[in-house]
Amino acid sequence: METIRLDTSIRQRDEMQVLDVVGEIDVYTAPQFKEAVNNVIASGQNHLVINMDRVTYMDSSGFGTLLSATKRLRPEGGTVNLVKCNNPITRMLRITRLDTIFGVYSSEEDAIAEVKQKTGD
Repeated sequence: METIRLDTSIRQRDEMQVLDVVGEIDVYTAPQFKEAVNNVIASGQNHLVINMDRVTYMDSSGFGTLLSATKRLRPEGGTVNLVKCNNPITRMLRITRLDTIFGVYSSEEDAIAEVKQKTGD
């Protein structure tokens, strides 16, 4: 029996959808991650908030999914916001300077407050 390598769920918080991700994001699980990201975007939310607290690993395919989402959201004034990334993912974001493209936050409260400030809510 194969263990679940990736699980995603969407929940409401402060009138926003938050995407919770659990597991590893790699070449095998990236399509599932991409589908979850696209579902939030398709719902009409321009600012994506992803809780990464329980993501243990992310390779370039995961970063690629986030960049694709950014390309879709930016023309609408939207953003991709990552919450509670682990140290290796945070380090990779810094090395690649992707931390200048995505919002990176230590708490959901900070991410949601920043999004609300950008949207004027």
